[in-house]
Amino acid sequence: MTDGGRSARRPFSRLSQREADDALYVDFEGLTGQPPVLLGTLHRRGRGDEPFVHQVVLDPLFAPMGPELRPAREAVEMLVRRAEARDRRIVAWTEHELEVVRRLCADEPDLVARFESRYANALAVAKRWVNRCRPADRPADGTLAAWLELVGYPVPPGAGPGHVGDTIRAITPTLAGGRPPTPRQRARWARLLKHNAHDCAGMREVCLIAARDLEGDGQSDA
Repeated sequence: MTDGGRSARRPFSRLSQREADDALYVDFEGLTGQPPVLLGTLHRRGRGDEPFVHQVVLDPLFAPMGPELRPAREAVEMLVRRAEARDRRIVAWTEHELEVVRRLCADEPDLVARFESRYANALAVAKRWVNRCRPADRPADGTLAAWLELVGYPVPPGAGPGHVGDTIRAITPTLAGGRPPTPRQRARWARLLKHNAHDCAGMREVCLIAARDLEGDGQSDA
């Protein structure tokens, strides 16, 4: 640890078993090129506890959809403080979430630096694992779905990839017009939340397996 409780910068592609187990797994949902609408974070409250996903709405327009609304910068600050409190890594599937934080918090470079110092790219970790331990099994692409299939993570019906953008676009006119969401729109939003939760949980499963095998192979230096 460095002064002030901040961790030294760690390579984005490396996670120890302990770090993978304790990490905060994050996933923004939104439309390409626009500010995110939702942030999901999977973590454990304490050692031995089952992980759970905390989801917050970041766009005030979507406040009626729930579960809770927080300004995006405040949500990032809370995430970083949670990571710092127990020296946890912040993990996302690629570096997309890092780029989102850089844009959201462009006027707060210290907050961005704190976030980045704890960041890990789960796909980069997974690629290191497969290249070193299972080169014949490397998925054809970098989608999370392909890697979940590799590790045998079961994605429940309705929680699979796709339809996030369609759901947001379908609900936006209703909310922008000041009307309450319809039952069908609420059902679509519930599927989006479920998808977000399982992206976080599946990402964690990939990282746990990768970190375990890399340490067993003597390849982890996190």
